[in-house]
Amino acid sequence: MSKLVELRLDGDLKIKGFRATLAIRDEAARIAWEEITESLPANPNLAALVEKHWRQEYRSLAIPSRHKQEIVFPSLHSFLQSGMEKPATSEDFAWRVKLVKTDIRSSVKKCQESAAQVTLAMNAWLKSPEFREIDTRLRERLNVDEDIRVLIRTEDWHLQALPWQLWDLFKSFPQAEPSLSQFNFTRPEFLPKPARKRQVKILAILGDSHGINVAEDRKVLDNLSSTAEVTFLVEPQRQEITDELWEKSWDIIFFAGHGETEGDTGKIYINPHDCLTIDELWLGLRKAVNKGLQLAIFNCCDGLGLATKLDDFQMIPQMILMRDLVPDFVAQQFLKNFLTEFVAGKPLYVAAREARQRLEILEDRFPCASWLPVIWQHPAAVPPVWSDFLIEPDAPKIIEDIPPVSASPQKQPVRVFSGLVSVILASAVCTWAVMGARYFGTIEPSELAAFDRLMSQREPELIDDRLLVVEVTDRDVEQYNYPQNDEILARAIDKLQQFQPLAIGLNMHRYSPREPGRQELINLFEKHPNIITVCSYNYGKLFEPPPELLPDKLTNQVGFSNLPQDEAPDNKGSSIRRQPLSYHPKLSNFNNNCKSPISFSLLLAKRFLEERGFTSYITNNEEWVIGSVRFKRLTARTGGYQKLEPLVSQILLNYRANPQPAFQVTLQEVLEGQINSDLVKGKIVLIGHTSEASRDESDTPYGKMSGVWIHAHMVSQILSTTIDKRPLLWVLPQWQGLQWGDAIVVWLAALTGGLLAWRSRSLLVLAIAGSIAIFVLDRGALVILTFGGWMPLVPAVLALVSTACIWFIYDRSRSA
Repeated sequence: MSKLVELRLDGDLKIKGFRATLAIRDEAARIAWEEITESLPANPNLAALVEKHWRQEYRSLAIPSRHKQEIVFPSLHSFLQSGMEKPATSEDFAWRVKLVKTDIRSSVKKCQESAAQVTLAMNAWLKSPEFREIDTRLRERLNVDEDIRVLIRTEDWHLQALPWQLWDLFKSFPQAEPSLSQFNFTRPEFLPKPARKRQVKILAILGDSHGINVAEDRKVLDNLSSTAEVTFLVEPQRQEITDELWEKSWDIIFFAGHGETEGDTGKIYINPHDCLTIDELWLGLRKAVNKGLQLAIFNCCDGLGLATKLDDFQMIPQMILMRDLVPDFVAQQFLKNFLTEFVAGKPLYVAAREARQRLEILEDRFPCASWLPVIWQHPAAVPPVWSDFLIEPDAPKIIEDIPPVSASPQKQPVRVFSGLVSVILASAVCTWAVMGARYFGTIEPSELAAFDRLMSQREPELIDDRLLVVEVTDRDVEQYNYPQNDEILARAIDKLQQFQPLAIGLNMHRYSPREPGRQELINLFEKHPNIITVCSYNYGKLFEPPPELLPDKLTNQVGFSNLPQDEAPDNKGSSIRRQPLSYHPKLSNFNNNCKSPISFSLLLAKRFLEERGFTSYITNNEEWVIGSVRFKRLTARTGGYQKLEPLVSQILLNYRANPQPAFQVTLQEVLEGQINSDLVKGKIVLIGHTSEASRDESDTPYGKMSGVWIHAHMVSQILSTTIDKRPLLWVLPQWQGLQWGDAIVVWLAALTGGLLAWRSRSLLVLAIAGSIAIFVLDRGALVILTFGGWMPLVPAVLALVSTACIWFIYDRSRSA
């Protein structure tokens, strides 16, 4: 069994740090076991060490070459200018020229010391507390005796230049091998698999050989295997390469020669006079991939720059290349060892790992030799083995020359597609168009408005008798002013405490003292831990919690009260439909003035449920589990939503089908003692404004609603879901942002519309039948919503109508 570990690192090393996402898959199933997201901090010191190592210490061993210039050691430069010569062997070539060992010992030592510093700094960084959960998960899920591919996906050059094979994790898993890939990629409709044949087709391009010995590369390829057919292009012209890529099929493409990247332009030098940029080469390579190209090997300098440029086109399944300047002898040894293992039947990653490890013996003469080879992997591709290219030995020989058969008499053309098949195709096209428009958010406002309408049409529910709302009404404002002073609130809370509520939620921002009575109010918070108040992130000082509260009170008695309002063009679809539960401070990008990452409604509900014996915790994926209920956080695409904020753990708000889901009293009634213990004892009490002076109203499916009542709905949802098993709102399944469950429903609606148009004899019949179908869709969506399901009503109606209209027009024009 083998596994694929995918580590996606989004960010940069110098300033922002990284959002780190880990996915572990079985290679056979290609399905992720799990996916967790953590973070890695910025590390400008490591970035500086990487830059110094590659650009100073490593390159100080040689002057970088051009396509016509030799690469020589500085200590050898004057030696060659004097006209003296030194006998050379293949092992003496460094940077594809002769190496004077005694003159560069100091430079070699500095490079080795720099490499050690980079390795130590990298491992210290990967042991950061923020990353510990990913490291632990890897060690728990992986086995020592299995092959493991570790795909590092990042856009940051510093991470691409790191020696990932020296990560301490690889000491525990010796059969693991890292590879690189871009962070962003487009998943193709399909990647061609290797075409089986008698021999593996290899195109070997031997480019400009000035100052280097590509004859050794050719020797390795010539002696490869009887199952390989190698075609050589020696210092070819541009047209020769283009013709080979366009006219023939290749399994492997190999290049040996000079290569470099200037700015964003990658180049390979194909002969002493010409070079090809990657932009000039990519069309031919795309053609080769479409014909089955699986592997490209660039045995030249500065391969990392070539790979990132090539990968912009996101097409070559696998590439093997050299990170930086590569000594000639190192390039030859790696090629020979890799091809020997690969042709012998070992997996591509295993062959590359063993060939790379065999370079370690050379590092006393060639520092960082084992750092140079790297696999550049397309995330969607599966690495081949040599036998994947070959037909079975006992397979019958393919007959190539077949005598021509006399032409049969011409028959009348047969109508290929029946009416039913045409309807199916039309429905599929309309489904694709509607779901595409939905993907880009075009119909999101309409879907949200339809969702509100259905929510408001549900059968009424009984009020939640576990809650009591104390309203501060307009009449209370006339009597006690606005805002009320601290003494008034302290008196009200003290009277409520006499009746022993389980929790009191004060939905009022009390950062600034409003004398008299400030100290009395603070004393109540200190005396009664069941009093919870609010703060708001991304707002000013006035929305912070009372500064007099001690740190433990800020953690346990303050929750954020932000309500995520959907703002749409012209306020269409604007409403409160989501309930935030918590956020992860390390992953959030907002200015946090709150001291608690837990919402006001969740704190109140937790206090009640813990008294009833329910336990709660939050998972690594920022999902809350209370009792046996998991509150699954919303993904970026949920139902009609297409661009949700992923940094907050939130759920859809399943309003109780009653605008006021709890008992209610006024502030005056509390202060004047007009309430009894039955309303308060053992309940959650929320205190908040409903007066016009507070301007604390938001749009909801039930019209304008004060904030205190919205929070009451949120608390009631958590209690009802946990205790009464009332369903949370859910949507149809999806995979990596692809809402395939919704797409099936939309396609079925489109198919219905096409069938109605196909069988309808007149426009009037079609209009009546279509209206009935839309009514059924609407009522069906309402029934499912009562059980918590949010169906794609608007996309389904659009698909039904568009398919019916298109088919009706097409059918009438065809019969005209």
